[in-house]
Amino acid sequence: MFSLHCLRIFILIKASSLPWINASDQTFALCDGQRGFIRCENGTKIRIVSANYGRTDDQVCPGGDTSTRTCRSKSSETKVRWNCNGYSSCHLRASSQIFGNPCANFSKYLEIKYHCVSSLIKTVKEKSPIAFNAYITKRLNLHRNTPVNVVYDGLFLNNGNAYNLHNGIFTAPSAGLYIFTWTSLVNSGKLFDAELLVNGQRKGIANCNAESSKGIENCANTVPVILKTGDKVNIRTIYATSLIEKWSSFKGWKI
Repeated sequence: MFSLHCLRIFILIKASSLPWINASDQTFALCDGQRGFIRCENGTKIRIVSANYGRTDDQVCPGGDTSTRTCRSKSSETKVRWNCNGYSSCHLRASSQIFGNPCANFSKYLEIKYHCVSSLIKTVKEKSPIAFNAYITKRLNLHRNTPVNVVYDGLFLNNGNAYNLHNGIFTAPSAGLYIFTWTSLVNSGKLFDAELLVNGQRKGIANCNAESSKGIENCANTVPVILKTGDKVNIRTIYATSLIEKWSSFKGWKI
């Protein structure tokens, strides 16, 4: 178990300096709100043994109500494994915004046990890539000045199951750099101007205007974004009247 003495030393390190825990420290804790990272050296990689955001000990991160011993976030171990396994370093933050709030009235911390290994064992294979490729299955006829979230309801690929074909929203399973691209095909006399949203905020726009054209217009845009775990990404119209099925798509992948 992480000793109280070691914990006090760690707490004294300013979060802004992003302290790292070296490879000999196999167990550590971040108090709620703290940031830090673990690192393995000499070519070794991180293998997470266990992770919990909550409280199972009254000596770790004292302060507030520490009387519970059974506070566990159901998602914390999965999310930490996604972020850390197979990497030489891994940034972490103890926060209910990331792991949920398993016990609202108690003080919490993130406790992690890990190993530095020369190669991951067979049960910890190289991470499966996160990627999706969705498209429109039926032609969309839209009201020009009424923005709507576009649902790309057909799938060629959904590796990681992070894209929801029922509401058109991609939910980031882990933090990192993602690339998103969307292509739009519109008939003569039609329009499809759209924007890429992250948690409802615009991160990119694309114009596909054939209102004064005698031919079909094919348009696309590609936008890189830094996402946090749980961030939601989708396409919303700005001004649009129509979108041709099958040739219009929405794609994304984690770098």
